[in-house]
Amino acid sequence: MDKCCNLLRDIDISTILNIFDNHVDPVVITDANIARGVKIIYVNNAFCRETGYKKDEVIGKSPKILQGEKSDRETLRRLKRNLKDGVNFVGQTTNYRKDGSEYIVQWSVAPLKDKKGTTVAFISLQKILTKLSTTKDEKLLLKAIIEHAPGMILVTDLEGIIIYANNSFIRNTGYSEEELIGNDSRLLQSGKQSNKFYEKMWEQLISTGRFEGLLINKKKDGTLFYDKKKITVIKDEKGNPRFYLAVSYDVTKEVENEKNLKKRVYTDALTGLYNREKYNIDIKRLMQDYREKSKPFSIILFDIDNFKSLNDNLGHDIGDFILQELAKLISQTIRSDDDLYRWGGEEFVLLVQKPLVIAVDIAKKLNKTIKNHNFNNINITASFGVAQITEDTDTDGLFKKADIALYQAKKSGRDKVVASELE
Repeated sequence: MDKCCNLLRDIDISTILNIFDNHVDPVVITDANIARGVKIIYVNNAFCRETGYKKDEVIGKSPKILQGEKSDRETLRRLKRNLKDGVNFVGQTTNYRKDGSEYIVQWSVAPLKDKKGTTVAFISLQKILTKLSTTKDEKLLLKAIIEHAPGMILVTDLEGIIIYANNSFIRNTGYSEEELIGNDSRLLQSGKQSNKFYEKMWEQLISTGRFEGLLINKKKDGTLFYDKKKITVIKDEKGNPRFYLAVSYDVTKEVENEKNLKKRVYTDALTGLYNREKYNIDIKRLMQDYREKSKPFSIILFDIDNFKSLNDNLGHDIGDFILQELAKLISQTIRSDDDLYRWGGEEFVLLVQKPLVIAVDIAKKLNKTIKNHNFNNINITASFGVAQITEDTDTDGLFKKADIALYQAKKSGRDKVVASELE
């Protein structure tokens, strides 16, 4: 015992031995001689109470004194690897009391180091858990259900450190059990979602005990996948949070299919631009922002001058080429905040989240860009009508104003920009 006290003094924890002795859960400290096999150098009163051993019956003995037939060998091997590497370990297995009765123990084992950084001992904080099953068959059935469940199941501690992953999770992410257990669950983050997203997730978990959402996570090989996840806080019998249980599904195919469907529904097949369906959705959003936040926006309506003659004289293939080339040209010219739509035929719409005066300047630049562009040795021009939303105008009225302005540009000689006057 003198050797024990000297070692505890060296690692500067002798002052908290009294706290350990009165701690509600078992505490075990071993030496760090892994090559020989670690030996117990300290146990607290809770350990003796739970196991039936007296202190002098276990001091100097191997922790194997607590193991038996149902102790999980893989967990014990992983414990030994972690101790050898000097890293923390979290795990769970079946141990045996002095009288031979079983109990389930959850360990949290950490290395204790001296001032030079040398590991001189290991401290094990233990939690005795209620037996999960009363028969071996029931335990095997429960384990099989979890291990082979189609959903990915992950259990972490309250700091997000992984303590369990089922076969589906391991298979889908490409990580081995050894690479997951004891590591931070953030290793799955792809960087595609903001810190604010994760802050809100944790806020919801802490406040409600539940979270449900779609994460963009990353597999071991770098492949991104959409992770539809439900996280629940698991509490102990006293109602204290103990773990996070996450059940999730890889829904990448479903998300990609939905994206492709939306693309087909909202995209013009010839030019690749948004179509009228998408315009109707976006104009309602802009109108709501205007009504609620007074954010101004304008509409630029334009079409290709004399396009019917070009189509009739040069053929529909050339006409299609001009439409595609114009769509690409304008898309490369406009700002990222503005959205371009093919309205139909040779007519296009640009929604600009700016007031009229700026929208007119944008239209003039586009007019010049189109006129100066070589469309495979064909020169074309376009006419523009511009209008801004006002308090007494709805979406149909706004479009009508821009259409009237476009008509005036055509009537006055084409290749012009005309703005609807604000009322």
